[in-house]
Amino acid sequence: MNKSYKTRPGASDGWWLCVLVPACYAATVWRPYQRAYDQHLPRDYKRTVIVTFGLLLQSLVIRGTVQSRWNRRQAVLLTLAAVVPLSWGLFLVCLKENVAFGGVSALLPIALYDKLYHTVLRTIPKSFSYGEACVVVQGFVAFAYCALLQLPLATLLRPDAVYTEMQMIYCILQIGLVGIFLLACATYYCTWLRKTIPFWFALAVTTVLVALCPIGKLPAITRLVLFLVADGQTMITTGMYLALLLLTVSFVMWQFNYGRRTTTATRKVFHLLIVLVYGPGLWYQCRLLYLASGLMLAVLIVLEMARLIQLAPVASVLNTAVQLFIDEKDAGAIALTPIYLLVGCSLPLWLHPAPCDLTNSGGLQMLTLSAGVLSIGIGDTAASVAGYHFGRHKWHDRTNKSVEGTVASVLLQALAIGALYHVGVIQLTVSRAAYAGIAVLVNALVESRTDQIDNLVLPLITYLILVSSC
Repeated sequence: MNKSYKTRPGASDGWWLCVLVPACYAATVWRPYQRAYDQHLPRDYKRTVIVTFGLLLQSLVIRGTVQSRWNRRQAVLLTLAAVVPLSWGLFLVCLKENVAFGGVSALLPIALYDKLYHTVLRTIPKSFSYGEACVVVQGFVAFAYCALLQLPLATLLRPDAVYTEMQMIYCILQIGLVGIFLLACATYYCTWLRKTIPFWFALAVTTVLVALCPIGKLPAITRLVLFLVADGQTMITTGMYLALLLLTVSFVMWQFNYGRRTTTATRKVFHLLIVLVYGPGLWYQCRLLYLASGLMLAVLIVLEMARLIQLAPVASVLNTAVQLFIDEKDAGAIALTPIYLLVGCSLPLWLHPAPCDLTNSGGLQMLTLSAGVLSIGIGDTAASVAGYHFGRHKWHDRTNKSVEGTVASVLLQALAIGALYHVGVIQLTVSRAAYAGIAVLVNALVESRTDQIDNLVLPLITYLILVSSC
């Protein structure tokens, strides 16, 4: 085993996680009701499916390198001789792509994935298991590939194009997140940017450039404002989100005054708050929720950057918050728990090719989009709270997970699904009810047994099962 990487203490290697993201993309394409509407599946989504398959193959090569089965030179030869040609062939055979485009789409994402994977493990020690790093880097590469395909067309090559509301939201989020990632890279490589004034200036410049970046004939900020004031319901929901944000800040400040580190059960308050955000958002304001999830991810990344490089005036407050609310799994320098919570609940939205298009089987896909809320917001919360207060029978000696907590997770998720069905939010056939039951049981059992990050693993597993149902 390669000893040069320091993985998260207390966690197993978790290599099985490298399958989850590619499997979710593949299952979304091959789900039974999607095949009948294949013409509506975006071509870029099909391309991303093939890209993630190549990333899965490259994960196997990386595993061999980490476990010292072959050296770095042999790994590069294996990538060029097997992984890239296989991915390239899928582009040519399945999508009839141009030879040059297929070759670039096969090579660049795999090369970026390999480089980023080793960089992440080397520069952020003790923050990831090998499998968690696979999930994080695979997701980033898939996003970067989509942005590279779509943003030049949206901002430069098609100024007269007419955009749907969802396409406009995609573009806004892609522009914003690309800007934040470029800022993060610049801060990493340019040490002078890690000082207070240069960083805040660079952030201001990035914000202005993102806001003024054209989407068709209008800048991104104009399209954003027009969307937010388009109707009364959107404005009311935006106000509700701001009120929940204020409630969250108030809870954090109360903990500051309380002055004691929170317990696992106490931290589940954030899970309940995120259920209040994602529940109504998914069912009534999907597009606004999609937009808000991406914008909040950008905010969390910026705040964590500011904390890491100790920027005034926010560093001291952020450090105190991290010390109070830090999870025992946050052993590295980066506080990943809040980011994972947001990402976990958002993953079904981000993985789905048309998450907010409810014109086609809306009630059927709503349960799938709720995978993150069910598994994390409801299931994981129930398991933690019930286990903390009533857990007497542990699954085994090396874990705090209890049988009572697992039972509570299953029951509360089943109750939530039943309630959503009875109020007409979701539709259930016998087959889909069976798949939902399997998803609930599997995610509860995985939560009780795995030492990987729950907020990252459970939504992917639940989504994978639910999206495969009829």
